[in-house]
Amino acid sequence: MESPTTTSPIYDPYAILPFVAYRSEACPEGDLCHSLMHFIESEKFRGVDDCYRRFLLQQDDPEDFLLETAAIQQGDVRADWAEQRAGLIRAGMWMQLVQNQDALRDSLLKPNCSTGVQLIDNAADDIYRRLITASESGNELRRVVLAGDRTLSGSAVFRTFDHLFQSRMPDEIYISDEIGLAELANQYALSKYIPVRVFSGSDDAEACAVSMLEKGTHVFTISRSVESESGLANRLLALAPEQGKVAHRFPWND
Repeated sequence: MESPTTTSPIYDPYAILPFVAYRSEACPEGDLCHSLMHFIESEKFRGVDDCYRRFLLQQDDPEDFLLETAAIQQGDVRADWAEQRAGLIRAGMWMQLVQNQDALRDSLLKPNCSTGVQLIDNAADDIYRRLITASESGNELRRVVLAGDRTLSGSAVFRTFDHLFQSRMPDEIYISDEIGLAELANQYALSKYIPVRVFSGSDDAEACAVSMLEKGTHVFTISRSVESESGLANRLLALAPEQGKVAHRFPWND
């Protein structure tokens, strides 16, 4: 009798499994990516040709997308792509996974997932190992909610983020589609390859705060006054302690 063979779970990075990724000026609610490869190929052009980046994201036909990306030359993409790609691939895969858990349960949530592309295989392996260790006491997933004043601008606030995360980086950052602090948090997350999840807070701050705290583990707000310009930030600070979650406001001086 032949012994049974074990095959590695297969993950197709071109499979149409839409997810919302980082915010952009055109899409404060987060860019819709039809597949992981849509995310990867479009990120090659961030800050270099954002019009073309948007064009790639809009290609919802798999064959058209393959034909379009086959013509991309290395000289066309951002100069730092080789250094940035591994971190961004992992971030994109994480964002797709948390938004498509049922569809990816038998691939990315299994060990030794294979895609045939080493960088993507590495990302899958790293995510799997992180999820396994999350079951250990003291090593639980850290999903940090960031909110604050709508008129904050400039990267100086990044120093506050660095202070917040000096001992441990979050597994995910939860932000809203507001302007100000939420935009800056998105930029910071992108620069550090931290996955984000974007929530709509423009219409109903209460509902948005409740949604963010459903899985959010820590809440940090930044504002000039005790009462923030952001109703969402105020509600988060009020609700988090009621749920036994860490919450802290950092004062900001321009």
